[in-house]
Amino acid sequence: SGPIVELPIIDNQTIKAGDLLFRIDPRTFRADLDEAEAEEERTKEDFDRAVDLVKKGDISQRDYDKAEAAFDVAKAQLETARLNLEFTEVRASVDGFITNLTLRIGSQAVANQPVMALVDESSFWVHGYFRETRVGDIQAGDRALVTLMSYPDEPLEGTVDSIGWGIAQQDGSTGIDLLPSVNPTFEWIRLAQRVPVRVHLDPLPDRVQLRVGTTASVLVRTGTAE
Repeated sequence: SGPIVELPIIDNQTIKAGDLLFRIDPRTFRADLDEAEAEEERTKEDFDRAVDLVKKGDISQRDYDKAEAAFDVAKAQLETARLNLEFTEVRASVDGFITNLTLRIGSQAVANQPVMALVDESSFWVHGYFRETRVGDIQAGDRALVTLMSYPDEPLEGTVDSIGWGIAQQDGSTGIDLLPSVNPTFEWIRLAQRVPVRVHLDPLPDRVQLRVGTTASVLVRTGTAE
């Protein structure tokens, strides 16, 4: 955790893996590292002395073990301090796009709390929500045709990757007392549920840019799985 002192990115920017996203003020963590290095050096000297003394029989095995344990703890603390200083620089883990960036210089970053969205450019997929009366005909490997609402004249080719194994029930689900929660105003005309079918897209035309959460129509050519 700490205040952000460097922010070399802007909203909706393209990012490469390894690019610096932001830097947290490193001064506190650098001081911790200096302290850990000094402690590690001191306990190493004590341990080296204990090694010589135990060989001569001038100290007990218990004192030797205490010196060794202190040295091991200091080494672990030094490694933690090095990692904490390294973690003040946050870098992109994948190629992608920064979006919905609200950080500013001076913003407080909190450890283990997300502060920005990085969309992995190779992680896009399409979900088609098919009626349960039709999903039985679909298999992984079936070819699919995807028409994006943002590019209606450029249908995309894809392949069915997988079919969802479950959906949340609005009625008959388990309540807080472990009994079914049934809507008392339920109309006993049951509509077919929708089951998500995940489609992996083939390589895209250069002009097409995918955006998370946008809309598409999905046609699956059943029976085309190899």
